[in-house]
Amino acid sequence: MKTTLLTPNLFNHLGKMKALLFVLLLSFVLLGCKEDDVDPDLTKEFVGTWSGVVVVENGYETKTDWVIVRTSDNSVKITSTYNFIAKDPKYTSRSTVTNIENVTLSRTIANSISLNTTEEIAIPGDTIIVKGVGIVQGKTLTFSSTGTSKKTGQVTTPPASVFNKM
Repeated sequence: MKTTLLTPNLFNHLGKMKALLFVLLLSFVLLGCKEDDVDPDLTKEFVGTWSGVVVVENGYETKTDWVIVRTSDNSVKITSTYNFIAKDPKYTSRSTVTNIENVTLSRTIANSISLNTTEEIAIPGDTIIVKGVGIVQGKTLTFSSTGTSKKTGQVTTPPASVFNKM
């Protein structure tokens, strides 16, 4: 009696077993790979001293600088220094320092981090609710905002503010 170990039927089963083993091994490798851990500290890009761009007007210049400090993994405090520099004697130079507490940071769908502010600014006869969003790209922070009058509901959108990291 002759015994044949490698029959066409056995080759067929070995091929299927190899394919199944390959698929299982590939699945194990792909499922075993862990994505990079996302750092929970969103403040790293924002913390530091930011120098605003000088805006030149007729008879004066304005410049705002920010110092941003970490208060938690997803919030910061901004100390904003607004400088009004008189170039014409009819104006008076002045600086105003404002602290903005509990500024939240959030991760966007595009995986960038945005800085979100809301503050109320009292002006004679009204209060303006200012909401803004800042995004860092490299060493540049671009901050866009809108102001809404509590009295009239009128919304204004000033030009975006640009800051450079020092």
